[in-house]
Amino acid sequence: MQCKTLIAAAAVALGLPAAAAVAQTSLLPGYYEIVTRVAGDPEPDVQHECLTAAEAKTQTLEQVLAEWTEGRCDYAQRQISGGRFVLAGACTLDGSKTTFHHTGTYTPTSFSANLSSRTMVAGKPMDVKIATTSRRIAAACPARR
Repeated sequence: MQCKTLIAAAAVALGLPAAAAVAQTSLLPGYYEIVTRVAGDPEPDVQHECLTAAEAKTQTLEQVLAEWTEGRCDYAQRQISGGRFVLAGACTLDGSKTTFHHTGTYTPTSFSANLSSRTMVAGKPMDVKIATTSRRIAAACPARR
């Protein structure tokens, strides 16, 4: 399991190149519940993931946020520190331009984000709004069956 799974829905491919954060926040190991809601879909996607101590040591939440990008991005706003983030700008990937605005909060045991983007596909806008939360529901992972 990767920390990215805890933090964002797989559909979210936008975000940041390297970010300089004042304080680095690491996820605590344990069992997490991740709930993702896509605007227009009445059913949330709920996943449960185990984060081992070894995995928790590999990346800070700020680093994971910094990896949310593919392609080339320009930022009108980029702030990641103190348990909050705001990202706004535009990315170009494979000839498509996407504008985005992401806001959220994070702690060592939780993450909450509101993500919105607009991608031009064949000259037509495609808007996406996603809300995702993750929270540690147990300090230890359940035994494997």
